[in-house]
Amino acid sequence: MLKLNRRLLLWLSLLLTGFLIYRFATLEDSGGGKRIQMRKQTETKKERGDGSLIEEVQEEQQIDTKCYYDNQCALPQMLFRVRTETDNSPPFACLNDIKLFDTENIGRGVNAAILNGTTGDILETATFDVTASDEKLMRWLLAAPDASLLVAASFGDVAEHVSRQSRQLFEAFGAEKIDKWRVGSAYAIIGQRGIQKGEAKEMVAKLVGDGGDLKLFEGCFELPISKTKHVELKIDGPPVHRADESKLAELGAFEADLLQNKNTVEYGTKWKNCGMQRPCNEDDSIAVHFFSGEHKDDHPKMCIGGRMLFDKDLNNAGRGLNLAMLEPKTGRVTAVAHFDTYEDESRGLVEWLDAVPAGYIVAVVSFDEASNMLSEMARRIFYEMGSSMIDRLKFRASWYFVGQKGIGAYTPFEDLNIPQGNNWANPIQTSFCLPKSLHKWAGRKDTLTAASSSISSDVRNLPKRHFCAKYDRHEEFCNGAKIDSPIMPRHLHDEQRANDAIFNVPILVASGLAPDSLRITLESLLNQEGLNTQMVLVTYDKEYSENGDLAALFHVKSVAIQSNGSYNAHLLLSLSNAFSIFPDASSVIVIEEDVTLSSDYLHYFSSIYEPYKADATIDLAMAFNSNGFTATSGDGQTVYRIKNHLPVGSYLMKRDLYEKHIRLREFCCTERGNWDLRDSTSLVPALSRIEIRVDELEKQNILFRRGHRIHSQQDHLINTEFETADEYLAFLNQLVQNTKKSIPTSDVISMGCEKWAESLDPKSLKSILMTYSKAPEVESIFECLKMYWTPKILRSNTVFRFTLHQSIEVIIVPETLKIE
Repeated sequence: MLKLNRRLLLWLSLLLTGFLIYRFATLEDSGGGKRIQMRKQTETKKERGDGSLIEEVQEEQQIDTKCYYDNQCALPQMLFRVRTETDNSPPFACLNDIKLFDTENIGRGVNAAILNGTTGDILETATFDVTASDEKLMRWLLAAPDASLLVAASFGDVAEHVSRQSRQLFEAFGAEKIDKWRVGSAYAIIGQRGIQKGEAKEMVAKLVGDGGDLKLFEGCFELPISKTKHVELKIDGPPVHRADESKLAELGAFEADLLQNKNTVEYGTKWKNCGMQRPCNEDDSIAVHFFSGEHKDDHPKMCIGGRMLFDKDLNNAGRGLNLAMLEPKTGRVTAVAHFDTYEDESRGLVEWLDAVPAGYIVAVVSFDEASNMLSEMARRIFYEMGSSMIDRLKFRASWYFVGQKGIGAYTPFEDLNIPQGNNWANPIQTSFCLPKSLHKWAGRKDTLTAASSSISSDVRNLPKRHFCAKYDRHEEFCNGAKIDSPIMPRHLHDEQRANDAIFNVPILVASGLAPDSLRITLESLLNQEGLNTQMVLVTYDKEYSENGDLAALFHVKSVAIQSNGSYNAHLLLSLSNAFSIFPDASSVIVIEEDVTLSSDYLHYFSSIYEPYKADATIDLAMAFNSNGFTATSGDGQTVYRIKNHLPVGSYLMKRDLYEKHIRLREFCCTERGNWDLRDSTSLVPALSRIEIRVDELEKQNILFRRGHRIHSQQDHLINTEFETADEYLAFLNQLVQNTKKSIPTSDVISMGCEKWAESLDPKSLKSILMTYSKAPEVESIFECLKMYWTPKILRSNTVFRFTLHQSIEVIIVPETLKIE
């Protein structure tokens, strides 16, 4: 009996042990609705190119990304698991055991899924690259069915490319935190169309460093998430005017972001583990192979992730450098390129390398000869990506390299074979598992930055550094204190202006031949609160490529123009391009060469835009007052209506004016500053919103003989009397009637204009009438006061206004005092 009991106890203990093992394995596999976190750390020592050692430390916390059913979720509940992008991993989203998107099927931008709001069935998944435009995302959200479920997560630092209109559509799915999604952060949401704002499950987390931010939420959800109601999806604010991408391509426009012009990646044959016997751990590494070729009749090879990328007749593999760009968190190849650096200049290579986003991996293998035309700038960029051997790349040397944009460390994944004499070097042939987290390496002591190895702490503005190293005329812009300052528009502090129509008006910057002048203009443009850089187009003479590089540095579109050499011809071609590229825009803001904008430049245009647009009699709105001299300029609140005021410096132009009086009239505009625009009417500020920089020769022009006063203080509330022609005439009549003091123009001329002006007391006098009987008297007054005029301005207007002592309103009127 005792023997039987012992045997029974043994069997019971074995059964209990087996059950516990099974239960533990099940929990580890399924998670049981709980997060399982794994921590791993490896330390290795590798030799640098200079012979010293670097310590490679990889330490990261991983969240289980498996999708599974959770027994704790009782029907009809479902388990949702959504994680934002992290330092080392892309976002993912699960519905029970179904992955909505993860490493295999996500892309840069916004990744989203629409599900049935009752059953949870997947209706559609999509990825939207919003870098150039978020219009497709908006259309997709507008088409979502009533009460449908939205699961979405961002990938890449794309927050500033998501417009206010798109964010409003997310609010219809219960989003609230989306307004806090800004540069350097990631966003994820589980929402439902028709629930209240704030009822969606949302996360906004820093892309780099945890900072205590929540990066994953999961739980059992019952559909609907909350009480839903019918919500009419619509976009508040003005219509969005998008650039015509096909027209941009036709005109050869250069986009600063390589990802907008990525060439198609053609994959070759599969090669298991890229030739290695053992597979790599796909969670944190990628199988790679490099072969530099044995001689000039051979061909280079590159394998990434088990697929050939460069091989004979594949992706134009050939002499020089063969490059691939990888998104590190997924390991996907996003672009490939080949540059013959034996025969061709390195400009294209430098542009390609400059456009690689921070954190992306670049893999390179040379073939035949790659050093002959390899520029110092290209070598510098490779150094900044982690190369310790690039300066030793010689004639017919063999080289392979894997680096990362912004690494701040030497990469251990590099090798260089130097040839003997004029022979080809021994070929490089290597395969290995490439870690995705290259930025975890320790920083090099002799690097350009003293920051740590983390990309997050590397605050260098590499594109700006490269531009400044290439061009030496921008001393203040490139000095040590400013070299790494970010280039971005000022943040809009007044959120009530988020839907301001002026932010959706295209801005044409017609640059001249001076790059330093264009840079100053662009700096003052980025100083405008709320500027939408996607609406800015720079045109430049194709012989002056530095201006194109400047436009790319400032993240705006640019088009090279071949003109006959005159700036007037360049300006006319620029207008044609602007109205073609933005085909739906009813107006374009034009900024000519040598212009600096006041800080309230866009706010001023915003204040007058609605009446300007609504009034068919208004053709132009000026930012420059030709008579806004220091002695004759008014306040920041007053706007005049003037006939035939010539467009100078910067102005808002209607498409109708361009089509009827410029494009179809060959001889209207042959001379800059003397365009014949057929009795056009303009809104002109009493106080200019731009400064025009002129040289000594241009100062001979009466327009620039004296200094102009420019607005430089707070945003003014613009007076409204200019808004319609009737209101303006009524205001002028009232102004004339209320002005008690008058003087004939002949008396002013007899006394002398300067002496007469000095006799006026600003403390006791607010306005004064100056009367004339014949038109030539007005011309005499303008000459006497050293003011700017043209015969057409004098013929077209009967009433003239300007200000003395910055407060006394002077109104020149006919003796009849009849204003019509």
